[in-house]
Amino acid sequence: MANLAFPQLSTGAFAQYPIRKTIKIQTIKNILADGTMLDASDPGAGQIVWTLSYVGLSSDDANAIQGHFEACGGPLRAFIFLDPTDNLLTYSTDLTQSPWITPSGVTITSGLADPNGGTSAFSVTNGGSAAQQITQTLAAPVNYQYCFSLYASSVASGTLNLIRGSANAQQTNSYPLGPAWSRISSSGALNDSGTGLSVAISLAAGQSVTLYGPQLEPQLSASRFRPTYSNSGLYKNAHWAVSELVFTPSAPNVFSTSFSIETSVWN
Repeated sequence: MANLAFPQLSTGAFAQYPIRKTIKIQTIKNILADGTMLDASDPGAGQIVWTLSYVGLSSDDANAIQGHFEACGGPLRAFIFLDPTDNLLTYSTDLTQSPWITPSGVTITSGLADPNGGTSAFSVTNGGSAAQQITQTLAAPVNYQYCFSLYASSVASGTLNLIRGSANAQQTNSYPLGPAWSRISSSGALNDSGTGLSVAISLAAGQSVTLYGPQLEPQLSASRFRPTYSNSGLYKNAHWAVSELVFTPSAPNVFSTSFSIETSVWN
């Protein structure tokens, strides 16, 4: 039952709107003998609950969700869940932080003007004599539909490569750059049924670019940038929050359903 993962729809979407996401935080209160009350948060008890509703599901999609529910034994076994409302990358705000892997020949300078009027962009320079990559690898199913996007600009005209890959498959897309900010994105599904998706920004020898807002989403195209820090939208210990699934037919081989999924805030 290793690497159980919530299934993506055959349309390439991961969920349907509206999506209800509830974050629960527990506070511990201690009343002293003199009546003084001490409050302290209990981070270990934090919980996130997604309520997902689907309409117009095909038989194949309904069977995939039901099959996943049965493989998990309902709420019994944990599974990988990709938050459809969040960025799957950790530290999308800081390319110098782990789990980003940066070769020794690449230098990163933070605090540059970004396209939203802030100072959260990065200058990235490849000082090596060959192409080098800044990479992040996620414990996520490889063969889902993903969109990897970021904002990029360059004083010198050139191209920038975005890569989505795994141990057995890889896709590289090249995009022209100029002095103006442009949002570039690489989307698609890789032919690999395993777990362990990598995304990379590949710079040519001597290339220098300015980057902002790397984002990975389990869908066809990019949505607004969502900054992440030590946590991201990838949850490796999610559970079903219902004991059974109910599918309601609305037409021949067309179904609707609604259910909840939960996980720890510090998953």
